[in-house]
Amino acid sequence: MRSFAVMAAALMLGACSPGTAAPPAPDSADNMDAPEAAGPVSQLAETGPAAPPELPAEPLPAAPQPAPAAPAPAEPVQQPAATQQDARLVGIWVNENIINSGGGSFASYTTVMTMELHPDGRVVQYTESIGGGGDWSYDGGRTIDFDGQWRADGRTLYVYADPLPEFTPAATYSFSGEYLVTQSDMGRLIWQRRG
Repeated sequence: MRSFAVMAAALMLGACSPGTAAPPAPDSADNMDAPEAAGPVSQLAETGPAAPPELPAEPLPAAPQPAPAAPAPAEPVQQPAATQQDARLVGIWVNENIINSGGGSFASYTTVMTMELHPDGRVVQYTESIGGGGDWSYDGGRTIDFDGQWRADGRTLYVYADPLPEFTPAATYSFSGEYLVTQSDMGRLIWQRRG
């Protein structure tokens, strides 16, 4: 009866065969009630609780950037002398732009810009537009573009009127025979003297 109990205990402990299990001491009655051997200790128990993940190191502060250089102040416009005028400019100058249509229905549209440069320093510029065709006509009348003062230094035409704070370059100019040629934000314009 005792040998049967020993074999059952050996099988319960997971022995492969009765020959591989170590037989209990013959006189130990407590062997049949011995607790099951402890299994392998888990890695967590051996090493203790896992360390918290290492936080990334704080980034180093960026190196201070040099402050951008302040933009160079704009060069002030050189003001013409109070009496500076180019006598060649005095007079009435006209620029004409004529557009003609082709085809069977002829039409024409003309824009005339007039610039009056007076010897006392006053300048007036105005625009007139007229047009017409076979059964229509148009007259836009006169529109004042500018009314103020002018000065010139032989190369640049300056004008002044409210709301301009001071004399401002309006155009560079040169002469080509009897024609005045100006260059400005309106492009290159050719003017013919009318008075």
